Amino acid sequence: MDFNENKLINQTYENDWLIEETYRQSDFHQCHFNNITTQDIVFENCYFYQTVFNQCDLSNIKFNNCMFRQVQFNNCKLLGSDFSESSFDQVIFNNCLCHFANFSFMRNKETLFNQCDLSQAVFQDTTMNKTKYKECRMIQTSFIHAPLKNVDLSTCLIEAIEATPQDVSGAIIDEMQASAFIHLLNIKIKEA
Repeated sequence: MDFNENKLINQTYENDWLIEETYRQSDFHQCHFNNITTQDIVFENCYFYQTVFNQCDLSNIKFNNCMFRQVQFNNCKLLGSDFSESSFDQVIFNNCLCHFANFSFMRNKETLFNQCDLSQAVFQDTTMNKTKYKECRMIQTSFIHAPLKNVDLSTCLIEAIEATPQDVSGAIIDEMQASAFIHLLNIKIKEA
């Protein structure tokens, strides 16, 4: 696959491997990636518009300083994927495996994580004000300098998240989740 053209419009890529390539300043408009597997792939300063990734293995892929607008990731494997310094606008992650994924230094306008496993993912210095999480798994997920004020986490499974009290201040949780945040308050609970 050659993605080094300036603009790729209405293209479909299926059942293929991408190995050891770097793609720079490519635009993907209304493209579909179906069952694509990547290894040692880097996208730098690329623009993805109305693009859909279905059942792709994008583990360890690097999206450096990319823009995603009206993009969907459906049933994708994103283990260790790096989205740092990218921008999301109307992006949906649906039923994706995102262990160790890096969402640091991102600018989010509207992002939805629906039924995703975000265990040990990192959201550092990330704008979260229009980010939504529905029924996600967050085990040891890091939200350092990623304020969760007014972000609804009430449907998520949360254990041992990494954050400061300031980062979680104003987050919306249900009463059963309160114990997952108690360690952030630096207090001890005495057992009876």
